[in-house]
Amino acid sequence: VGPVTNGHDVVFHLPGGERIGGSRLLLAHASPYYERLFRVGTAEDVGGVVKPDLDFSPAAHRALLDQLHALGHAPPLASLDVRLELLCLAAKVRGAPSAGPDAVARVFEQCERAVRKSLCAGNCLMAVLL
Repeated sequence: VGPVTNGHDVVFHLPGGERIGGSRLLLAHASPYYERLFRVGTAEDVGGVVKPDLDFSPAAHRALLDQLHALGHAPPLASLDVRLELLCLAAKVRGAPSAGPDAVARVFEQCERAVRKSLCAGNCLMAVLL
């Protein structure tokens, strides 16, 4: 995951014009959502371009891609704002449970635990409003 290079076979066009390269193989292995997205003949499969959900910031998309390329084992995020947004993004792309590996579910669970641990009187309203 990172700036687009010849080693990437998929490009994410993030809000604000940023582009991040990734691996279809790793993403499809990590998540049933991306496996479906990259099925033969889909626009994403043919063009190699993914236009992520505009409801989420580039930071949240980068965090999800980092986590998925690490199969859900990347270091946790420091920013509560990005953790909350990543939690919402992971919930949106999570889909039904599958028999195989699902790093999106792992990311969701890690974010949920981290958000719960960091809640206090000063920030709990922000979490509820999401």
